[in-house]
Amino acid sequence: MLQQFVAGNVYMFLLIFSRLGSAMMALPAVGENSVPARFRLSIALLTSALVVPILGPALPPIPAQPFHLAFLVVSEIGFGLALGMMVRLIMSAMHVAGTVIALQAGLSAAMFFDPNQGSQSVLVSSALTFLGICLVLATDLHLLGLQAAYDSYTLFPPMQAPSFGDFANAAVRLVSDGFTLGMKLAAPFLVYGIVFNVALGLLNRLMPSLQIFFIMQAPQIAMSLVVLGLSLGAIGLSFTTYVEGHMAQFLAPR
Repeated sequence: MLQQFVAGNVYMFLLIFSRLGSAMMALPAVGENSVPARFRLSIALLTSALVVPILGPALPPIPAQPFHLAFLVVSEIGFGLALGMMVRLIMSAMHVAGTVIALQAGLSAAMFFDPNQGSQSVLVSSALTFLGICLVLATDLHLLGLQAAYDSYTLFPPMQAPSFGDFANAAVRLVSDGFTLGMKLAAPFLVYGIVFNVALGLLNRLMPSLQIFFIMQAPQIAMSLVVLGLSLGAIGLSFTTYVEGHMAQFLAPR
């Protein structure tokens, strides 16, 4: 009986860790590349161990064949990664907004290697993405991500065939909504960029010999920073409202 008890608990822990651990590897804030892998692994192990007594009875019995067990573990890892990537797509709005703002402010050349993106990124985009992560942690919205991982056992029970079409449609919708929100967040800078460049064009027509675009580069950046400071509060409020609304769709109805 002791052997069966130990084997059953190890099986339940392995299955839960396959889903929750893979989800936490991709969730924002917790799953960032800048966070040490040992820290992420510790959180995933601790969270999986805490929910074993709650989720254990809902898991299927131990498969008799090793192949079935391997398939079950792989499917749970796939569910976790899909959930984590869906939540990460919600955070893409800040990256889009930062890229558009940098283009309008004349800061598109200020780039550095972003470890979270794995490539070169605009400085403003990385700053806004980091601001979004801080807002998510400060407003406890990251708990909705953990709640979504827990509720996924109700929405997607183990041994159930994944609905690839639903996942693809949800990913396309999140990408579209994130791009739309990013453009809305950068709307003041789009208006500012159009007005500023039209004014520079008129000045250039009036004084063709004056290098007006070169002279006004510093004032353009300074005025863009002023606009960013004035709109930063509205950007943060809109982003947190967007994250909360889209996170709710991954929660099980109660």
